[in-house]
Amino acid sequence: MSTLLAGFPSVPLPLAFFASVSSALAWKGPLPLGFRCDGLSLTVAAVVVFVGLNVLRFAWTYLEGDAKRAQALAWMSATLASVLILVLSNHLLLLWCAWVATSLALHRLLLHFPQRPGAVFSARKKFVVSRLADVCLLCGLFLLHRHYGTLELDGLFQRVSAGDVSALGAPCLMFAFGAALKSAQFPFHSWLPDTMEAPTPVSALMHAGVINAGGFLILRLYPLFQHAPAALVVITVFGVVSAGFGALVMTTQPSVKRALAFSTVAQMGYLFLQCGLGAPGLALLHLVAHALYKAHAFLHSGSTLDAPPRAVIPLKTSAILSGLMVAGVLVAAKSYALQRVSPSVTFGEEIFNLGLALALAYGLARVGSTGLPRRVGLVAVGVAAGFTALSFSLHLATQPVFGFVHPAPVSRALALFALAAFIGVFVAQILLWRASRTAWGRTLYVHALNGFYISTYANRWLNSLWPRLALG
Repeated sequence: MSTLLAGFPSVPLPLAFFASVSSALAWKGPLPLGFRCDGLSLTVAAVVVFVGLNVLRFAWTYLEGDAKRAQALAWMSATLASVLILVLSNHLLLLWCAWVATSLALHRLLLHFPQRPGAVFSARKKFVVSRLADVCLLCGLFLLHRHYGTLELDGLFQRVSAGDVSALGAPCLMFAFGAALKSAQFPFHSWLPDTMEAPTPVSALMHAGVINAGGFLILRLYPLFQHAPAALVVITVFGVVSAGFGALVMTTQPSVKRALAFSTVAQMGYLFLQCGLGAPGLALLHLVAHALYKAHAFLHSGSTLDAPPRAVIPLKTSAILSGLMVAGVLVAAKSYALQRVSPSVTFGEEIFNLGLALALAYGLARVGSTGLPRRVGLVAVGVAAGFTALSFSLHLATQPVFGFVHPAPVSRALALFALAAFIGVFVAQILLWRASRTAWGRTLYVHALNGFYISTYANRWLNSLWPRLALG
């Protein structure tokens, strides 16, 4: 990574530099080929390059001896190029073209094993869902252009900042549904766990890069979304349901890659929730962290085959209470420091601080329930404190990216609904090991293991729509 970042300065570049670079890259011809080099696009582009290079290097070895290695590497490179254009585009029509190209290149990768009916069927399901996302995005672009007469981001943001926000409701709703389809949000998620027959590098590329396109779209257009409260509500609902659903189903999956797939559904839901509750800086931080983590998780998925399942470790009540106390103190200190340094912290961001406390408490409870020496617990507390401090620093670092955005007031009822979902997932995780002892727990486990049968209904729908490869 140090080699990749050697040419970048150690301090954030001034916004004037971003503006000058963007102007230098702007195309003055008849085609919308302008590029936008601001903090958001450069941050995400750096992640795409870093993850892409590592995935390609892994794929070169992984596919050794495969007759289609060169073809697969070519399509992976085409996918990465399309993602980079999507991220850097300053024109929404160019963004839409890259959005479609990313999906079509990924479709060729999902068909790496055309002799496998399961791979073909899942690729078709992904193809149909992606085309629905394309239509939603295109409809939103049409509505925007009809009112504003331009699809250049600079022009749109200027008009919106000047107060011309009356026509943003319908386009942002279309963008919200398009993003949900692209990022596998419930109930449009079933294609994602079914694509596990693709080679592991393809899964890593899809989960660490392509799946983030929906979240990036919301972040890119957040100056528009902040004036479309109905779209923010839709995004929040998608996020809450998907995060809870994915977190629950993930814990029941015996397959490592399927567990990671449902984890991606949950993480994308969490990102949507951050956007919906007025915390775009946290959402950008989450996008970067998820891309790096998920690429590492897939590329090292083979080393986790012998890891014990979560339900093996019974959580002790004393460890849970201790974890809650320690995490509460750490996150309260972070919240206080944020209020002192940055008084503009929103109510939605405070909700995510509580979510962070629950996550840290669960991790500390797992460590405290293992019966390891006391010094291990002290190390875990130190790690939690370091993670909280890192979260504080990165939180501040992402704020300038969206410094020009003033999030719309967050509905207290909606925020409390999200908090209730966090608490529900926390309780479900700490009670997971007890589930097998009760009849209702065993019943819930079976339903969760099957993803509550959403995929079954989606498969039947696809069989009726595309019957040439009917599967059960």
